[in-house]
Amino acid sequence: MMIRHHKIIYLLLFLLFLSSAASPVSASAGAGVASSIAAELAEEQVIGAESLGKVAIGEASYMEVQDVMLLPGDQDGMVTFTVNVHNGGVSELSFKNYWVRLQSKAGNTFAVNQFTQSGDTNRIAPGTSQSYSFYAKVNVVTELQDLVFKLVQLDFSVAGFERVIGQLMPASDYTVVTPVGATRSVRIDGTPFYANIERMSISRNDDFYLPSVYFEMENKGTSSAKLPDLSYYIRTAQGHMYPLQAATLGKGTELQPLAEKEGLLSGSIPREAGAEGWQLVIMEMTMANDGKSSLKLPVAYFAVPEAVEVEVSLGNDYEFSNKSGTYTARLTSLQRLPWEDQDILAANITLTNKGGQALSIPNLKGYFELDDAMTVEASLIQTDRVISLQPGKEINLQLAGKIPYTSDFKDLNLVLQEKAADGQVSDLLTFHHNKELMGMKVVPAAETRTLTDIGQSTAYSVRSTQTFAGESADLFTVQLSVENLEKRFTDLRKQVAQFRAEDGTVFPAHMSEITNKVIPGGKALIYIYATIPKGYQMEDLQLILGDAVTFSGAATDKGGAVQEDGYVNAAVFQLPDEIEEPQGGFAELDVYPYTITLSHIGTQINFVQGTVMLDFDYELKRDTFVETSMKDHSLIVELKDDLDRSGKEIIVSQTYALDGVDPTKSLQIGFHDATITYTNKDKIYQIGDMKTYQLNVYHQFQNGQKKLLATKELDWFVFTD
Repeated sequence: MMIRHHKIIYLLLFLLFLSSAASPVSASAGAGVASSIAAELAEEQVIGAESLGKVAIGEASYMEVQDVMLLPGDQDGMVTFTVNVHNGGVSELSFKNYWVRLQSKAGNTFAVNQFTQSGDTNRIAPGTSQSYSFYAKVNVVTELQDLVFKLVQLDFSVAGFERVIGQLMPASDYTVVTPVGATRSVRIDGTPFYANIERMSISRNDDFYLPSVYFEMENKGTSSAKLPDLSYYIRTAQGHMYPLQAATLGKGTELQPLAEKEGLLSGSIPREAGAEGWQLVIMEMTMANDGKSSLKLPVAYFAVPEAVEVEVSLGNDYEFSNKSGTYTARLTSLQRLPWEDQDILAANITLTNKGGQALSIPNLKGYFELDDAMTVEASLIQTDRVISLQPGKEINLQLAGKIPYTSDFKDLNLVLQEKAADGQVSDLLTFHHNKELMGMKVVPAAETRTLTDIGQSTAYSVRSTQTFAGESADLFTVQLSVENLEKRFTDLRKQVAQFRAEDGTVFPAHMSEITNKVIPGGKALIYIYATIPKGYQMEDLQLILGDAVTFSGAATDKGGAVQEDGYVNAAVFQLPDEIEEPQGGFAELDVYPYTITLSHIGTQINFVQGTVMLDFDYELKRDTFVETSMKDHSLIVELKDDLDRSGKEIIVSQTYALDGVDPTKSLQIGFHDATITYTNKDKIYQIGDMKTYQLNVYHQFQNGQKKLLATKELDWFVFTD
């Protein structure tokens, strides 16, 4: 007989406990455990060892061949199987007296090798069982049902000293593939495990299916165990094997007794291989009998449940893994945004860490695919200010690319990729979308949009709209209130604004710049403005507001600063109606964050000098908790009256800055008085009956465009209360 080395790969638990009676105590304990496991198997639909059959070896003893697996290869195949020997007699059995021979139905014989096993396992005590595991290489044409297992006993009275005591062959329906929804009981490195496929999802790109198999293992032993060097593969209906990457069920992963651990297995399968009839194959790397070469042998097979591809991926969770761990990605929005003579395709992806350890931020990239015909490279933008992804936390990422604004398409795919340290790029996920679902979120008038990006949490709301009249065009403005929701002083996130009309016309807008940091819970006021042709219907305008971004390879200005050349994460704000009618008095005029009240208004004329003086008191207040920039804003106080017989007017006015320091040219916070002086003898003598004059107060913005805030007819030479 040849020397047999042995390494046990058990695929069954409960047969170990089927003993008749070594002693009253052990028999009782074994029966209890066996019945407990049997009940658990039935309840959880756990599949144990698949038996080929039994051969009697005297009295109540037998040899049983179990879990025959054949893994075909390009040059040959690998067969693994287990022989379970049960001693039902009253004296000790020696496995040295038995062996197994393997051949095909055509008569080809194959050398059988026994795995090395520590200790003396050849002696089998009465009432106990012992399992032995074997492997053999077979020729490439051999199939599972071609195999013949001959069980032999050492007998020196026959030729060749071996006597065949029985032979077993797989039936036509024999299989070791775990059906969908069932759990497989396996032994790995001597530890019993339950293993099953929890769920399955699949996405695709032009060339590959991208499966995500959620696989779970549970340690059913009595002590902690570390997983050996396991490999995971998808085996297609044609027999092709494709490796899967495992982030959390790799070598060295430790499982405590009764602990369950789920891992994501992901990979890429060529589209030509098809997506039907897949199997998940688990293999273990082990040493051959020579102690030098290694073997990769199957541990278990699972039928993979069919995964339905989702046509539109918005809001669905998908997982991918790399060396750092497993990430959950969700496409939360995909927008088509107007930008000059182009449109921006902007996708917002939420990345979540559902594990228990911090993860590094992966080096992601991607591209858009329009109608499976045109590819658009995308730039990655990270708005969250983080350097790692903590357990239970999420970050927002944007992928954006530009297309001509005239481009038309129906379907859209976003392919998410990862760039490794060596520069190699691999596809992770493909999100499917269509143009009908590419709209922006609409924020109704008087409501607030809240952004919760880490380090930049902000709330936006529109306070008012105003039109500043010019000679050939008007300046349409929106007062945007911005609240800092962070717990620290912070700079405002940079935004891009545009106005869009009902017919799709887009007017690029400017935004006033806030240079100071905003206090926690504090607010800032931003003026958003654009030049609109005279006569345009302002009532139909909407505000598009998004995060300013810089695309890869963006241009720089003369100072070397990178210019923002796009925006993402946009929303449409519906605008409140403008208050067009001016006030009929001069109390609490709104130039937010300022309010001003004019009182004790009166006029004087010095006819000798030809001088008109307009005197008034004013009180200027400011909301000090609002950061803003008012350097381009001013207030105009204007006296107007008709000139006699000429049809012309006399205008006495003064323009006051709001953020100035010179009291003669700017208005100051608090209660003050002011005088406007105008000298022109010719015009003064041409003033009509000098009964009443018109007093106007304007809010002036930018280059002379102004909005009338208040107007009232007052009596000459009479001071108001």
